[in-house]
Amino acid sequence: MCAGWFLILTGIDAGFFYVTLIFNTKQMADFFYNLMHPLPNGVMTLIMGVLVIYWLFTFLLGVGVDDLDLGFDFDMDVDVPNMEIDVPDLDAPDSDVSTDDINPDQEIVPEKSPGFFVRFLQFMNVGRVPFMLVITVLKFIMWIGTLITTSLVSVVAWGVWSLLVLIPIFIVSVFFTKLSTNPMVKFFKEIGYKGEEEIDFLGRSGKMLSTIKDDKIGTAEFVIDKNPIKLSVKSHDGNEIKYDDFVIVTDESEDGRCFLVVKEMSIRNM
Repeated sequence: MCAGWFLILTGIDAGFFYVTLIFNTKQMADFFYNLMHPLPNGVMTLIMGVLVIYWLFTFLLGVGVDDLDLGFDFDMDVDVPNMEIDVPDLDAPDSDVSTDDINPDQEIVPEKSPGFFVRFLQFMNVGRVPFMLVITVLKFIMWIGTLITTSLVSVVAWGVWSLLVLIPIFIVSVFFTKLSTNPMVKFFKEIGYKGEEEIDFLGRSGKMLSTIKDDKIGTAEFVIDKNPIKLSVKSHDGNEIKYDDFVIVTDESEDGRCFLVVKEMSIRNM
């Protein structure tokens, strides 16, 4: 009799176990289905999967904080250093500057303000927080926002056009990313993170984009890690350096407005 009740209770327990297992399996199946459907969910889930794999390799390989920028140098025109122009008042009675001292042929390279993309990165705290960390926070917030949005709004019937919901989600996520990374700025500042290292241009070879002579200031292009950077330059010894000539940076001007260059002695300038 006891053995019979034991078998009955065992059967009931086994039944509950299998019902719970089936229920949990169905829950897990629904969970993974929602991660990949509709299309916006699938796209963001795949991106998050790639980022998870990246961070796993990062931790396993012991990558340092400075390596989290992946060596990205964004392609932008940079005038280094910034050029400030003081215009003397020639009509002032005590002015020591005459019109004879002004070179009308001098090419003035105006200071360029950062482009939209650079300002966007600055807004996102890139440079003060490692690039990949900012991207991960942004994508994580977008991922959560996408899952919530698609659970509230049915976009399955939209097909490929359902990806358009990622645009407003991205815009909202940018501001949440800004708020989320603000506390990180102080932390990374305290541990000595300074973003991309300053480029040393001394000894670098570049190509003239204008003709310079004497005190005339022109522009030269230098390719650093496959990224073109434009600098304000002036002839070191005053000799003429023509357009398309290759030059080498020898020093920085005393006023810090430009770099001094000399014509490169190579077969490229023949």
